[in-house]
Amino acid sequence: MRQFWFFCLLTLWLNHAFAAEPKNSLLTLTGYLGKEELATAKKTVETLSQTLSTRLILEVNSSSGDLGQVLDLAKSIYELKTSQQLKVIVYIHDNAIGPAAILPFLADELNASLFVSWGDIPLGSEGAVPANILRNRVRSLIDPQNPHAALLSVLADAMSDPSLQVINDQGWKIARGASSAPMISAAGQTLVVNQNQLKELGLVHAIVPPKEFRELYHLAPETTASQPESVPLTSLQLSSEGVEQKLAKFIPFHTTEPNYVGYIYIGGHEESINQSTWLYVKQALDFYKKERPIFIILELNTPGGEVFAAQKISDALKEMDTQFNIPVVAFINNWAISAGAMLAYSCRFITVVKDGSMGAAEPVYMGEGGKMETASEKVNSALRADFANRARFFDRNPFIAEAMVDKDMILVLRHGRVLHLDNESQIRLTGPNPDLVISPKGKLLTLNAEQMLQYGVADLLLPPAKLSDITAEEKQAGEWPADKILLFQQPFFASIPQATVREYKMDWKTRFFVLLATPLVSSLLFMGLMIGAYMEISNPGLSLPGFVAATCLFLIVLSSFSLEIANWLELIFLLVGLALILVELFVLPSFGLIGFLGIFLFVIGLFGMLLPGLESVKFEYDTQTLNAAGQYFFERLAWLCGSLILSVGIIALLARHVLPSFSTFNRFVLAGHEQDATKGFVAGEDPKNLPQPGTQGQVLATLRPSGKIIVKDQIYEAVSTGDFIDAGESIVVVRLEGSVIFVNRIQDKMT
Repeated sequence: MRQFWFFCLLTLWLNHAFAAEPKNSLLTLTGYLGKEELATAKKTVETLSQTLSTRLILEVNSSSGDLGQVLDLAKSIYELKTSQQLKVIVYIHDNAIGPAAILPFLADELNASLFVSWGDIPLGSEGAVPANILRNRVRSLIDPQNPHAALLSVLADAMSDPSLQVINDQGWKIARGASSAPMISAAGQTLVVNQNQLKELGLVHAIVPPKEFRELYHLAPETTASQPESVPLTSLQLSSEGVEQKLAKFIPFHTTEPNYVGYIYIGGHEESINQSTWLYVKQALDFYKKERPIFIILELNTPGGEVFAAQKISDALKEMDTQFNIPVVAFINNWAISAGAMLAYSCRFITVVKDGSMGAAEPVYMGEGGKMETASEKVNSALRADFANRARFFDRNPFIAEAMVDKDMILVLRHGRVLHLDNESQIRLTGPNPDLVISPKGKLLTLNAEQMLQYGVADLLLPPAKLSDITAEEKQAGEWPADKILLFQQPFFASIPQATVREYKMDWKTRFFVLLATPLVSSLLFMGLMIGAYMEISNPGLSLPGFVAATCLFLIVLSSFSLEIANWLELIFLLVGLALILVELFVLPSFGLIGFLGIFLFVIGLFGMLLPGLESVKFEYDTQTLNAAGQYFFERLAWLCGSLILSVGIIALLARHVLPSFSTFNRFVLAGHEQDATKGFVAGEDPKNLPQPGTQGQVLATLRPSGKIIVKDQIYEAVSTGDFIDAGESIVVVRLEGSVIFVNRIQDKMT
């Protein structure tokens, strides 16, 4: 019996204990309240129905947002409040202006900080709602059982509709005509109240600083994530993550072992980004994939360059971070202009020196007379979207990135939020909080260091500091202490122990590939291939021109694959075409369909390697504008056409003046009359120097009826007098007609 009563008392005590300890869920809503910012909040509210939470605490500090999104969140909370008997406690931390002003109407208990502003629901809002509908929707959130329901309805109307005027006529009321009662809000202005008015109206439960409010409800302090184990708490912070926390999250380092940091430099201030830059960065990233540094520094000091190359570098930088978990920190050491801005946006972190700048990325092309002209809207739109996507990838404002590309974009800072306006008439130039114009119409956006930090483009601003010099020996070795770089004067990076910078040093192979990637060298290789091939065909024989042509072709293929601009299909076309040409020249001398097919495939493969990205080219004939791939394609095409014209000129000069008279050169082309020649092609010789009738030899290339024979280790063109004669059969010279040799099988009778 005693055990029964003891069990009953214990049950009552536990029920009382749990009833005395309500379970809290906390939502902290700060800054701009938009769709993305409220997505997590809505999910949290949806899960409250499955928890034991009995109180929802809303901590609000916002002055702008999306009106429709906030109304949807408020509706979800009201439905949960009604169905689950959930108590809602609202704490206004300084500001509940704009759409955020809707949330305090849900409160069963309203609290405020020492200095607050609450009201003006349409201010700083997106997704406008007609005033009468807005009033009705806000009123519907007020609990009819609330003892202040009538007063809250007056506030809801006046905060939603600027045409309504509030007066104090034995209590706050909406004016219904002329009245001598004291005026609370003027006509044409939506109502905003402060903490003193809330206290006078009896609407506020307590006016306390944030720290005391959290202590009052056993909440964790703002500066820590710890929570009392006895109080279950669901916390949601919608403000941005601190830079130090993000650095610590994505750049873990060793505490007892050496920490190596990668280093890639793109700059020189006057050097532009091109295909050689892409090859350098590609080789460097491949190197660091094996070395595994804790992160990579990308130092930028560049005026821009080719968009096509910058896009490939940017994609590789993002892949290094997301696929290999090696983050890249952009260190803007003065300039990150145009294509340089694209590279910076592709890094997880952006740091900038005090005199740094970033932006001005409008696409241009070379027009008539070499004048640089702005690309069409179609090209501009594509690059603008590309910049926005790269900015959005690492949670940066896409509007800022777009304004760097499009000079017609209008950006303003309104209530701490960057907004894109359709026209200049939407700019708020008057009122208590006028807009700050970030990017006016007609001007490309270029940000200085402080603006980059203010608008969330840069993560860290690096003030000047006295650094130890990197010695010549350290630079030569490509390794030096990290504290010799300005970045490591910042507290987080300075806290990395035993940090050493390891710069990627190009080996001779990379330098060679970089040299091959330049348009000038590519054009020279094409010229060497053209001229060498012509000289070899005109003067048959395995000689210097053929060797030069083969070497140039090999280097073209090697350069294309090193830049990853060629694919195996192009190589197959080129090799098959070359094989068919050789078959036609040495096996089927009639030079028919196979020869033409070989030339066609060879040209397709060769031009595919020299002119990559043809499938990505978008060219508008009306405006003569190109996309990034198109600009690169036609730039290479211009170089190629120039080298082709020059090659034809050189070939004509050689054919007419140089080769016939330059006798010493004949030693290299083997005309066939040299006494010490072993094998060569002989054509157009004096009949006295040709094999005489009765001389025996062997067929080298099948006679159908013409082909090639070999007589006394010399190769000659010959014609069969009868049937085709296969390679390897013995022949005999039957007669000469000028410089043409006629032969028969050796068993046939001479005619």
